[in-house]
Amino acid sequence: QDAVDAAVLLDSLQSNSSDDDHQSFSELATAGGSSSQPAARKDFSAFVTSFPISLDGQPPSKKQRVKYGFPEDRTFYDKWWVSQYAQRREYLLEHFKVRKPSTGKLSRLIRQEGWKSNYPKPEEIQRLWKPSPSNLAIESDEAIMKCLSKQTWTGLAIKDFGAKQGRGVVATRPFLKGEIVCDYHGKVIPASVGKEMIRDLGDQAGYLFFFKAGQRDLCVDAQTFPCACHPDSDTFGRLINHSAKMPNLKLFYCSVKPSGVKTDVILFKALSDIPVDTQLKFDYGVRRTSFRGEGLNREWLDE
Repeated sequence: QDAVDAAVLLDSLQSNSSDDDHQSFSELATAGGSSSQPAARKDFSAFVTSFPISLDGQPPSKKQRVKYGFPEDRTFYDKWWVSQYAQRREYLLEHFKVRKPSTGKLSRLIRQEGWKSNYPKPEEIQRLWKPSPSNLAIESDEAIMKCLSKQTWTGLAIKDFGAKQGRGVVATRPFLKGEIVCDYHGKVIPASVGKEMIRDLGDQAGYLFFFKAGQRDLCVDAQTFPCACHPDSDTFGRLINHSAKMPNLKLFYCSVKPSGVKTDVILFKALSDIPVDTQLKFDYGVRRTSFRGEGLNREWLDE
């Protein structure tokens, strides 16, 4: 609705300034600077050249507008104001590319920028926000780096689903399709070491995720708990349950530098919009007949 209102306002302003936009260069040249002649009505592009639009700028006063040969009315002033609003809105949206920001984070950023007026409300940014589809955006996102290094993923809670499923993870806020939810956290080890751990586990459940990074065969060891880097944290990724039929998360690999050191990580991305209080699940990629190559009865793998 805000976008529609802005478009209507811009259209109205354009109509009001149509006389300005059709001024010829000869008319502007012959107007001169004489106070005995009416000031030439320049177009909006000339106005922006004289008074550049920026995130931190202030619109020119009536005295400044007249001094530079622009009309006294607010036509160009209002267009400048609307353009800055759109610029600030885009800045806030671009600042959070892969994780939907809370109203608190948006409010803090607005305060840090020192904006006192002419800025979108946090609720508007939340309504317009969509995750970036680019993995490059993920690998350079400051919020993701912080969550990875400190394991401070928000919007998630651990819940006990009873004897059959055990503990799992539910969403405490909505997640949009494509949004990063959390990581599958643990020490990254060679796949050969992970396979030895699998053999030692026998029939027990294992929290190990095998993946390829280029030519390397690796494994995330979430079996060793708690991890050495977060001894007081019960990380979410290892507790997300399996679903072959209705997963709402998918895993993907990326390389990041959360502490300045290149690190291989596995992240969970939402496969679809996830409402509040929905249990998070992903397809483990194994089936009843092939699980660990043992052919054992694994009812939990069916759902």
